[in-house]
Amino acid sequence: MRVIHYFSPMSGFAYLGFAELCAVAKRHGAELDNRPMDIARVFAAVDTIAPARQSPARLAWRRTDMMRWAQRRALPLNAIPRHWPVDATLASCAIVAAQAMMGDAAPFIDAILAAVWARDEDIANEATIATLATACGLDAASILADARSDAVRAAYDANTQAAIAHGVIGSPTMRIGEANFFGQDRLDFVEGELLRINLA
Repeated sequence: MRVIHYFSPMSGFAYLGFAELCAVAKRHGAELDNRPMDIARVFAAVDTIAPARQSPARLAWRRTDMMRWAQRRALPLNAIPRHWPVDATLASCAIVAAQAMMGDAAPFIDAILAAVWARDEDIANEATIATLATACGLDAASILADARSDAVRAAYDANTQAAIAHGVIGSPTMRIGEANFFGQDRLDFVEGELLRINLA
């Protein structure tokens, strides 16, 4: 079984759901295929207004909802981070590079997500990515060099194109077979689908 996880490294809801998603996949013996995508292109493809440009009322609700989920998941959260939104290309490509090097880059992904939403760090900054990579036991210089490569940029673009082709509307979206589950608050449905497949 495989769960494809389409997400943006600057997504607050991806941050809130990532550890639980990893736990769900592990409980059911599913491979978690993490695919960072260009969320601006996805929003454009589905005619969605980016959260940062939504009305004050919607932004206020989003922050309230995030704080409730952070409390439930026992996660630290700064609901109004200084470095959001930012260009997530560098962070996304660094994740792709890390996955090519080590396969499972979950700790690095988690560190990048938390950098935005728990520690108020700028993931568009090379020094930030280098520090996070080093903290995760990665070769920061190699990660940054690979993140700039044409091959990694092409892989990131392919993730985005696949997300659009698969009908992804936002971050995070989990895909199992032909079924999409949008939002970290849908992880119970993800778990139910994995359980159904295991029992089939």
